[in-house]
Amino acid sequence: MENQIQNQEGARKARVKYAKILVGAAAVIALVLVAFAGLGMFKQWQMRKGVENFAETLKRLEQEDYRRAMADTYGGKTPQETLQMYIAAVEKGDYELASKYFIGEKQEKWRKELIEIKNVDKTDAFLNPIKVALHKEGEYSMDKKSFSIHEPIAIDFRLYPNGIWKLMEI
Repeated sequence: MENQIQNQEGARKARVKYAKILVGAAAVIALVLVAFAGLGMFKQWQMRKGVENFAETLKRLEQEDYRRAMADTYGGKTPQETLQMYIAAVEKGDYELASKYFIGEKQEKWRKELIEIKNVDKTDAFLNPIKVALHKEGEYSMDKKSFSIHEPIAIDFRLYPNGIWKLMEI
């Protein structure tokens, strides 16, 4: 009988030990799952923050670009007027002024380009097709914010928010 009680006591202790192991293993598994879920949520939060910061930066850059565009007064009320002003500035050799008829990010490139054209004595050859294009018909985009002339060379314009037309490319 005592042997039987000892066996029952041993079995009970084994069950308790086994139950503790199962509870411990379940706790470890639960902890790992919570950690993975927390890590996933943290990564989502980081990505969301990254996207929000990127959107904020884009908005700020857009506002700065808009302010610069509104302050830029170089250009005409029509694409053709801007092109006339550009031609006149190039003919006078005022490449600084001529470059200001381009959209902001292209001004320096075109100032240098015009100086190079002058240095190789090709100003007339450069201006002749532009003068012809001035009298050709062009086409507006659907939203009326860009204009293109295709003959004899391609010339693209963009309407700035302040109502002036700027050269995009020749």
